[in-house]
Amino acid sequence: MEEKNPFKQEKKNDEWPEEVLKRLQMQAERTGENLEKVTESFIKHIAEVYNCDDWSAEDADLLVDWSESYFIQDRRTTVSGSGSNLSTYVGEFVGVDMKEADRRGWFVRSATQKWQDNANAALSDGVVGHYLKEGSFWHINTANGVVATEESIEEAPSLGFRVGNEWLCLLSRAGKPYPHTSIGRYYYFLGNEKSEFINNGDIRLWRLDLTDDNRNVGVKIGVPCTIQVRPNTSTNEEYKDVLGTNYSFFDSLSYTDTWLPEGLKPLLKPFKYWTDSDFVEDLYVPLDELHEAFESRKRTFTGRDGNAGAAGPLIITKGSVSRLSTEARDNEYDEDKRGYSLSLTSLALEAQHGNGNGGEVMCWVGSACHDLTSPFTFTDVDDEKWGYAEKSTVLVFGRIGLSMRDGEALPNLKVMGVYANNRRSRRRVGGGDTGSNQFE
Repeated sequence: MEEKNPFKQEKKNDEWPEEVLKRLQMQAERTGENLEKVTESFIKHIAEVYNCDDWSAEDADLLVDWSESYFIQDRRTTVSGSGSNLSTYVGEFVGVDMKEADRRGWFVRSATQKWQDNANAALSDGVVGHYLKEGSFWHINTANGVVATEESIEEAPSLGFRVGNEWLCLLSRAGKPYPHTSIGRYYYFLGNEKSEFINNGDIRLWRLDLTDDNRNVGVKIGVPCTIQVRPNTSTNEEYKDVLGTNYSFFDSLSYTDTWLPEGLKPLLKPFKYWTDSDFVEDLYVPLDELHEAFESRKRTFTGRDGNAGAAGPLIITKGSVSRLSTEARDNEYDEDKRGYSLSLTSLALEAQHGNGNGGEVMCWVGSACHDLTSPFTFTDVDDEKWGYAEKSTVLVFGRIGLSMRDGEALPNLKVMGVYANNRRSRRRVGGGDTGSNQFE
């Protein structure tokens, strides 16, 4: 891994006043970055904030004060809103999940079952609180005593869920009631903790758990950034790739590549970063290998109806747009009942299928991907968004599926993110226009 890691940097020391150097070294130890990177960041900061073009010409005491204030500010930003359990991760968003889900559904089901099995035990063990009517207001009976509320008994309790004829609520470890629902959506992030990314070249696909108001905030696909997240300590293999977030997640999100030296920044361009096996081993799959990838990496399961099912893997692929529809169509399976589509092809895929079926891969774009990631646009050098047209080359992140066409099983993609850039895109004139005038 050491030989293959293009992000690895050699350390070197600069001549700084002793107290400044001490702070630079402390910052490097705290963040896991090397001293050179921390120094570059500090030099850039004082140039932008204090208009300092030559730090060596400044007084030592001024440099000490600048370094003190900068690193104090950095530490506060890092732990904003959730204490010191947040870590800085770097990389790029590649997509968002098609569906949102209640993160506390399991807790409600478990609490309900325990209440139904033995109500007294569920109450005394602190599993649930039980709503009681006292006068005109709801009160909550808990293992630690009765908690008064100011909620009228004429209305359903705001934190309550019903089991039979009773109202219950979930309790924290401290015995405090909290909401029984927390709707979340996974955002997919390609990167890692900053020191793992830079020093070890360890790049992985993560699920960021964005909940409540944060679950429907748009993100920029394929743009380098830094984020603050909570690493997962779960021993459950199914959730080891899930990173927690707090309410101020988007306040601390920064779209920047300053954490990487200038000479290495081109490696973060998605058409390199998303497809290079040194970075994303097994994640990138060519269009003509999607069927094989589905069969070799599919996950089988038994649904709630008792029937067997199979889910394909999450992958990244690349292709030339052969068709697209940017106008919404009815889709009963989408959470907002609407969907969009595009089709991808490649020379290898066309050669594989000749004039038969399978010369293109259908890509189904849901409402979440459409609303939160701008899958049908690219950004030009002036930072202006344009719709791309047919014959543009794009990267797609999504889950492989299979569908039958004329008796043949063909791969398709449930799209969660699309990346297009100005060098590989043809501008589209109209939103959903697929006629020849779009190329004028």
